[in-house]
Formats: sequence, structure tokens, C-alpha cells
Amino acid sequence: MRYIFLSHTLAEENPVYGGRNTLEILARKSISNGDSANVSSFTMENHWGTHVDAPKHFFDKGMRVSQYPPEFWIFKHPQVLMASLNPSGVIKELKGIDPQTDLLLIQSGWCSRRHEEVYVKENPGIHPDVGLYLRNKYPRVRAIGIDWISVSPYADRTLGRLSHQAFLDPDGQGAPIVLIEDMDLSCGLASLREAVVLPLRIEGLDSAPCTVLGLIDD
Repeated sequence: MRYIFLSHTLAEENPVYGGRNTLEILARKSISNGDSANVSSFTMENHWGTHVDAPKHFFDKGMRVSQYPPEFWIFKHPQVLMASLNPSGVIKELKGIDPQTDLLLIQSGWCSRRHEEVYVKENPGIHPDVGLYLRNKYPRVRAIGIDWISVSPYADRTLGRLSHQAFLDPDGQGAPIVLIEDMDLSCGLASLREAVVLPLRIEGLDSAPCTVLGLIDD
């Protein structure tokens, strides 16, 4: 068995919902300039790259990403569902979900288009009914991960807001399901055994970039 990354590295230019933005990196100290060490600062938004959307993203009284206990982020029963999605297509139902699933990953192949304009302007989405269905019928599911930019299709942002709310509403039926967006699911995941999500824990932020590790059989 071995661990693999299921998240993208952050780069100077990152695809973000509706476009692209630059990660600003500033060298504060540099060995090449005579300093004793290399030190840099960087500036970015908290929904860039692979990131977790927590309930606070859409609900002021919802939990922030830093408020979840450590065991929440360890998933012993991940399940991968394959999906073929056209530009701006919307997933309206999911089938074949194992009742033991705690992390549901949707592998569509869209991460291979991450450097294309279609990735940020014509991304697929997930219908709000899917969030409500999962919360009502599969209470063990704590998170859902996707290999495209957002559960909100850029072509229908009104639907996208409703989708986020369906998954994240702290007052909805069943526990909220956190969203892991812009994942790297390009590897074969048939033998995925476990997954660990490691979000940045920054006080006051609704959501945060994260690193995701998957444990697979060789």
C-alpha cells in the first residue's frame, strides 16, 4: 500500500471559479542575496486550489473549517463514482452508493482540462437535490469531493448557490456535507482504501485550501 496525493499543488497561476488568478509570492529573505535563510510570504484567496467548503461559506451560523475535530478528516470508507460530464452539465442523481461510505468522490476526468478555459467557464455542477438526497439517505457521508472547479456550474450560478446551500445548511435535515472542490483524481482509484483531508486551520476563515492523501493498494 502507498499514499498518493488527491489534491493539486498551488502554482503562481491558479484556475479559479470563472477565471484565473495569480498567487502572489514575495521573497522576504534570500540566501542568494546574502541572507541566512530563504523566507517568503504569499497572498491568495481561501477558495483557490483544492479546498474545503465548510458550512460557514454560505451560512453565518455554520461551522468554520477550523472548528471540526481531527477525526472528522479521516475517512475509512471512501467510495469513487465515475461520471461522464459535458461542459456545464449538471449531475441530477447518484446511484450505487454504499451505505458505509463516508467520503464520496466523483471522478469525471475534468481535472485533465485544468489548464483550459472550459475548466473555469463551463464547469459541470451538482443539482441541489443530490445534496438533500445524500443528507437524508446516507447519513455516514461527511464529505463529497469532485475533480472540477466547483459544484456550482459557472453557467448557472443561481443553481450553484442552491447546491452549496443544500449540502452545507446547518439547519437542514441530516448533518451538513462538506465539499472538497478542484481535486486531483487523475490516478486509478479502484483500490482506494482510505483518505485523509488536511485543511489549513486558520481562525476566522469559513473554508480553506487543503491537501488530500489517498491510501491505495499497489
